Amino acid sequence: MATSSSDPGSGSITDAVRADVPPAELSYGALVGRGLDIDAFLAEYFALTGVDGIRTVTLALGRTPIEVEPFEMVEGIGALESLKSCAGAVQAEITCAHVDAVTSDRAERGVRQKHPEWGIGADVAMARHESPRSGVEYVNFCQLLVSGLPFTLQGLKYGVINAAEAQVIYRETRHLDPAARAEIDARLFTDVHTCFGLGGKKLGSMVRHWALAYVSENETDLAAKALKDRYVNIYPLDAHRMKLVGILPTEYGVAIAQVLARETGRAQAAGDGRNCAQVAADTVLEGLTGVSDPASFSVQLGVVMTDRTLFQGHPEPAYLQGYGIISAQKARELLAGSPAKPLDSWVRRLYTAPGTGDLVAMDQKTRLFSGGLKQFINVRDQFCRTPYCGGRIQHLDHVVQSARGGATRAENASSRCAWCNATKEAPGWEESPIPGDRHTLRVTTSSRHVHTSTAPRMPGTDYYPVRPVSPPPPRRRQ
Repeated sequence: MATSSSDPGSGSITDAVRADVPPAELSYGALVGRGLDIDAFLAEYFALTGVDGIRTVTLALGRTPIEVEPFEMVEGIGALESLKSCAGAVQAEITCAHVDAVTSDRAERGVRQKHPEWGIGADVAMARHESPRSGVEYVNFCQLLVSGLPFTLQGLKYGVINAAEAQVIYRETRHLDPAARAEIDARLFTDVHTCFGLGGKKLGSMVRHWALAYVSENETDLAAKALKDRYVNIYPLDAHRMKLVGILPTEYGVAIAQVLARETGRAQAAGDGRNCAQVAADTVLEGLTGVSDPASFSVQLGVVMTDRTLFQGHPEPAYLQGYGIISAQKARELLAGSPAKPLDSWVRRLYTAPGTGDLVAMDQKTRLFSGGLKQFINVRDQFCRTPYCGGRIQHLDHVVQSARGGATRAENASSRCAWCNATKEAPGWEESPIPGDRHTLRVTTSSRHVHTSTAPRMPGTDYYPVRPVSPPPPRRRQ
């Protein structure tokens, strides 16, 4: 934090306020009239109060009255954006200082010598209420911003650019050598009148254009990295749709685009009633699954719902394993199937404790498959249980490690993504289950900050004072 002098004549609070000043004269206007330098005062205040001072100012900012004039309102929006930018720059500097302090301490103690930064990113991300996995990328951004992009850092501090623009500059220059990166960083702010105020895409295009002059020697490495970093993922978008996303090398993408263009062309020539986007989506589905009609899928449905939802037409939503919360009507339709092409559905019944929604048992009288602890935990947790993560389940983990005496039972189990499962082995990281109505665990990070994670609420938890809105589904023959 910045410091300021409190010598007489410096404009500090000690000059403006004397012991003989009545409380009525301690208002902002009175202090400024007595020669208070507000910049020096705030610097002194933050130097003396540290983090508590930041929290106090944050609360005070939340009580700021809203301007009534449109011009002043827009001015306020711009001022707050500059404040956010400056806070982001200071946050980056503090992050780098934290990383340096922790890695130095571990080096002195001989801990994690091969990977001294292990777990630091997760700790930082959770402090920012973000996914622990995103912390590594954020730490990399902070380190490059502070050590490799000094002009960008200062531009962020003084509100010349915002956080999104700083991310664009980082993304387009991180693969360059330090000398090339420094040259582009300086050039951006030399040509500030033409570089900023264009929007993220135009700024990124400009920086990318400059960067291409330096990457010819690294072209092979970049091509290899593009191949290594390829991925495809799918996740829920809303109650009725899922989104398929991915990043592929150029040659992969071109090949897929050619196939989709060919199939959409054929469909249009044949007078197909689907539009091009629908044909492309159906082509991807058939290419991946080999099935052209979704109604003919054989699926296993892990559905958690109340008996009143299934048999009495109650509107309380249900939970579909592998997707999330779905409407009661959708759950009944999935279980009943299409009259023309009934789904070959496997059904698993789970019970929830009234009022708390915690899963308490798995019905062993299921159809076509038997219950088990693994399925029980997957349905209970739904996502990675590390606070702020929400990634897909990849591992079932002991909350208290087995090597430390943790038992292999539901109370000491949690679902994790692979990254978070490895992160909890960072030095000083501890976890323990907390007794209660719903499964809860306490996570203590390497910096000794404490977070809690409670399993999602299950159907049957909440009271719905409504009447059934649809008739129960027809009984299917066993």
